[in-house]
Amino acid sequence: MIFNIGIDVVEVDRFKDMKRFDEFLKRVFTSCELEYIKQKRYNPETIAGYFAAKEAVAKALSTGVVFCFKDIEIQKGKTGCPMVKLYNRAEALCFELGIKNIVVSISHQKSVAVAVAIAEK
Repeated sequence: MIFNIGIDVVEVDRFKDMKRFDEFLKRVFTSCELEYIKQKRYNPETIAGYFAAKEAVAKALSTGVVFCFKDIEIQKGKTGCPMVKLYNRAEALCFELGIKNIVVSISHQKSVAVAVAIAEK
């Protein structure tokens, strides 16, 4: 059963030259996400897509509870599809709400990235 849906759209240009903004990247992304971003050579579409996915997941949880961006990790599944791994407050919130799964989809073009997350009970 669907609990909620979250969506986020970001401009890719906001994430150009992100390699220079190392502190921002370290504050927002987990070490696994940073490794993937480095593998993609700091591609702004990749960074924007991952950022949009984190925002979409937060919106799907839509309780007003604040948690760290690093509490939401976007991973690549075996087929290459994005997957969500939660930690700390985000994980505890899902447990409290009875959310069993969160699926996410990411898409991007040169100017925008969009992500949709569905929280399921």
